[in-house]
Amino acid sequence: MKNRNKLSRSLVKNYIFFSITVGVLVIAFSLLFNFRLIYMLGTDSLSEIQASDIVRPNIVDIPTANIELLEGWVEILDEDLQIIDVKGNKVDSPTVTYTERQLNQLFYDQDDNPYHISLAPFVTNEGQTLYCLIKIPKENLRHSFAITSKAKETTHIFWGVLIETVITFSLLFIVSVYIYSRWTASRITNPLHQIVEGIKHVASGHYSKRIDFKGSYELKQIQEHFNVMADKLEKTEREKRELAESKQRMLVDISHDLKTPITTIQGYVEALQRGLIQDEEKKQNTLNLIHNKARLVTSLIEDVFDLSKLESPDYPFTTEVQDITEFMRELSAHFYMSFEDKQFNFHYEIPASELLVSFNNKLLFRSLSNLLSNALNHNQSGTEVQLKLMEGADHVYIHIADDGIGISEDNRIKVFEAFYRGDQSRKSDGGTGLGLTISKTIIDLHKGLIHLDSSQRNTLFRITLPK
Repeated sequence: MKNRNKLSRSLVKNYIFFSITVGVLVIAFSLLFNFRLIYMLGTDSLSEIQASDIVRPNIVDIPTANIELLEGWVEILDEDLQIIDVKGNKVDSPTVTYTERQLNQLFYDQDDNPYHISLAPFVTNEGQTLYCLIKIPKENLRHSFAITSKAKETTHIFWGVLIETVITFSLLFIVSVYIYSRWTASRITNPLHQIVEGIKHVASGHYSKRIDFKGSYELKQIQEHFNVMADKLEKTEREKRELAESKQRMLVDISHDLKTPITTIQGYVEALQRGLIQDEEKKQNTLNLIHNKARLVTSLIEDVFDLSKLESPDYPFTTEVQDITEFMRELSAHFYMSFEDKQFNFHYEIPASELLVSFNNKLLFRSLSNLLSNALNHNQSGTEVQLKLMEGADHVYIHIADDGIGISEDNRIKVFEAFYRGDQSRKSDGGTGLGLTISKTIIDLHKGLIHLDSSQRNTLFRITLPK
């Protein structure tokens, strides 16, 4: 939560800095624009409209822009009061020369005169004395004074509006900061908080934790990958737990399967030691029974050892490209007499042409032998057994089928588990219970698949191997 608050504060600080910078720039530009406008309205409107303000030694340099802006004009008179130059649009009588009386009347009759009059003498660079006469319509001049007064009033209004603007901006800024912080929390800090909590759960071993939030594309990618990771970890943990339980069951089963025949062997040996069995034929039968039990114990230990080796990641598994059709014919020949002796009907279908596949000869022989041995040992005489090899585009298919007693539906999913013996209720003489487990492990090492199809009167093992 502390780190989450740090991130939120950092984002809010950045937002505040950005907002204040933008606000200061906006206010600065507003001030610059409004002061320039006031200057134009207030200062420029009343400057350089009096004759004394614009006279220059050089007639060309006399500024008349503001006078002409007010629709007035400038007349330059010589010493004889004759007009020698006009600047602006002269609209009154076309007078060329003034008399002293006419000139005086311009100043004395101000109420009747529609023009504002301004006169100033000046000396040119050549030493000549001239007069600058300005005429501006009073109506336009009054309007100019009104604008100037308006500008002064506008200045006071501007400062009032500026203060109101600053206050409004401050209030809106505070509201926007609050909204932004809430939005940031919902869009960024809240998802990050969920991610952190999810990581803590996974780190503590609770792999069932999943995260779900609404956020940006990048955060959704983190959510998706986190959930995928959690799924894999949960699956791995479940498999690890199942493996530990399986190993525990295996230890119990091994101890049970070793204890039963060893107890039987000890009992018969003790009987022989005490002379409880006197008949030679019974002694021989007892010795044969002891020998069979010892072979069963030896077979169990060998199978456990072999399975342990096959499941080890360091097992040196190697394959070689060879003709699998020849391999299948050798396998068929190996079991042919055994099926004949028990009066089984044994059929095989193997292609005549060469079929090259990469496999381990010894291990694949062990895997398929276990399947054929099960068919041989767990069915009655007259059972039909079929061995079939087929070629596909990228795989080869091996089918081992029989029409014997079959495997019940409840037991089909268990046949590849260690120490499973079908419905024999763990009889000690039912084999080691590791045959099919070893077969499946070998097929897995070949990166193949093995599948059981079975009904009450039919059992079919389908094996798929890559070419």
